[in-house]
Amino acid sequence: MSELKVMAQKALEAAGVAPGLDRDGAFATVWHETRGLDGLAMLVRDLDALSGLPTRIGERIDAGGLSALVVAPLVIDLAMVMDMELKVENIRSPFAAVAYATKRARDGRWFRLTWDDSEAIAAEGAATITRTDPDVATVLTVASGEGPPPAILAPALTAVELEKRCEHTLNDGLFLASDARKVLLEAANRVLVPASEGSRSGAGAEVDDNE
Repeated sequence: MSELKVMAQKALEAAGVAPGLDRDGAFATVWHETRGLDGLAMLVRDLDALSGLPTRIGERIDAGGLSALVVAPLVIDLAMVMDMELKVENIRSPFAAVAYATKRARDGRWFRLTWDDSEAIAAEGAATITRTDPDVATVLTVASGEGPPPAILAPALTAVELEKRCEHTLNDGLFLASDARKVLLEAANRVLVPASEGSRSGAGAEVDDNE
């Protein structure tokens, strides 16, 4: 889990994702992967859709083809602060938004996410999901509120089942598909500065002992 988190954050950083959002994207990758929801495959699939910023006009947001791995934190926080329903268009992998919504769903705050014919409710740090497969929707709707959350009828994955999956991963470890891991490692290594006389001489902190 730690290896995946580190590699994911480095890959996001190398792709030009802003500080903070790279950590959020890595969190979402690990959250999904530890629950058997293909977080690694989602990140690898979206490596070409991580750099940029969405645009907003009122309650409508154009993600510009960006992945929810980097757009979701902005949308979830905005929905919470503005207390309004937001519609995000031209978004990749909207399913990734579930992880961040779950992270923010605390102290009576809930989020309802819908994409295509799928739905997720995040409340009290957990999520209940009904979803399509594969995750090919390009429109995500985010609503937020306080108090008792809406209910999902006949969910495909309950909060209890998802947390059991996570507990199983914590006990038995996380096994990453070798091909996807190789792609992610190559993406993560792009964040490293190529070795040269200049890079070696500039390595380390620059400290003025007189300050």
